[in-house]
Amino acid sequence: LFGVKRYGVHINGYTVGDSGEVSMWLARRSRTKQTYPGLLDNMAAGGLAAGVGIRHTLIKECQEEACIPSAIAATARPVSTVSYTYEDEEGVFPESQFVFDLQLPADFRPRVGDGEVLEFHLLPIEKVKELLASDDFKPNSAMVVLDFLIRHAFIEPDSGLWHKSIRPVDDLQKETFYFFSRSVLSGVGVGAPPDLMNSRSFT
Repeated sequence: LFGVKRYGVHINGYTVGDSGEVSMWLARRSRTKQTYPGLLDNMAAGGLAAGVGIRHTLIKECQEEACIPSAIAATARPVSTVSYTYEDEEGVFPESQFVFDLQLPADFRPRVGDGEVLEFHLLPIEKVKELLASDDFKPNSAMVVLDFLIRHAFIEPDSGLWHKSIRPVDDLQKETFYFFSRSVLSGVGVGAPPDLMNSRSFT
């Protein structure tokens, strides 16, 4: 494709309970955001500026968006890249996201920092899977969460959820995602719009 490829950094925040159950931190975007206002998003994410390192961007976004201390953010593991191509009124854009998994202490609560996030929700994996198949997710962030669920063996690549989550999303701001690929970098580890009763939210 012609044009400049764009890059970003996305962080999957999660916790592991005493009995091994995994819960995931998701952000709900501010309703004043220019793009995808009010939709669910990864715990922290941001574009990669020219000349700025990936790890530096990771720590900066964690601090600015979720008030995560650099000492905790620095423990995030690089796990994969998620790539896609989409079209909007400005043209066709290839983009890749560098994906990190960050296991947070069970007693840690991300807090709203720079105003790009409305609130945070701590969700059990089954609820994350339910929301992932809805229209309540920022599309590229849904791909990143899907990648997390596959790597951690919460869903199988041939499942219906996989196919639902990469469906065209031309109903969202007239954008269409044409291609989705994932590249694993390291070994695997471990009214409101849809109901969030099974979550805890923090602002």
